[in-house]
Amino acid sequence: MKSTNSDIMEMTQKLLDYIEEIEKRFIHTQENKEEPDFFNEVKPFADQVHNLLVVWEKETVEWLRIAAPKYIHSQQIVSTVENVNHVTVQCFYPDTREKRFKGMIQSIRYVLNDILSKK
Repeated sequence: MKSTNSDIMEMTQKLLDYIEEIEKRFIHTQENKEEPDFFNEVKPFADQVHNLLVVWEKETVEWLRIAAPKYIHSQQIVSTVENVNHVTVQCFYPDTREKRFKGMIQSIRYVLNDILSKK
């Protein structure tokens, strides 16, 4: 599948929307201290995000290779994918460390917004 620049921007925006949802779930979980139902809550959501990430990573790395935008590197994309996968699951668990979680969210947003700024 050959993605266009607009496809990559659309996927990037969708990831930012997921990050908003992840942050809201984290806040809800921290307030209510409820353990999630892994197979009915965590796994379906994580699979949904992961499916987008797989396509986004492949297409974005290819876009970086061709377009060579300044200050964005493929390692940032790989790290962002790893971080999104972590926070997607961690947001459901009340024992998640807030400082580390928020640091990952901040890092993810930085990279995603940087990509969007290259429209």
